[in-house]
Amino acid sequence: MLSARRRLLGLLVLLAIASGVLAERRLAAWWVVLPPSVMLLGYLGLLREAAKADAERRHAGRSQAMPDPAARRGASPVAASASAAAAPAAGAAADVPEVTERRAQVIDISASWEQDDDQLYDQDADAKRRAVGD
Repeated sequence: MLSARRRLLGLLVLLAIASGVLAERRLAAWWVVLPPSVMLLGYLGLLREAAKADAERRHAGRSQAMPDPAARRGASPVAASASAAAAPAAGAAADVPEVTERRAQVIDISASWEQDDDQLYDQDADAKRRAVGD
């Protein structure tokens, strides 16, 4: 995910620079610089919000994973790291709702085949027998 964000950011920066060079050398009009610049600024705003959301998610994960201070002082570092690693997985499993078994409804369409007045469309019929535009 992070590499995709970097790749798109690099592409937008390259596009903005290329359009600026074209406009500076008078190979394109000045307004050619506006769309890549707007796209770059919009993407930077989007990245800022994504960084905030990632930071909030990390902070929420750490606060759920940390035991109370009294237990943390008495526990060994290995046990503390193991419990910190297991807590987000347990919290994620607790948030998942139970899956109930669903059954598909079977519809019997064999009765429709017995009707003689209903003609089915035949896509392989001769061109003379098909309607115009088929």
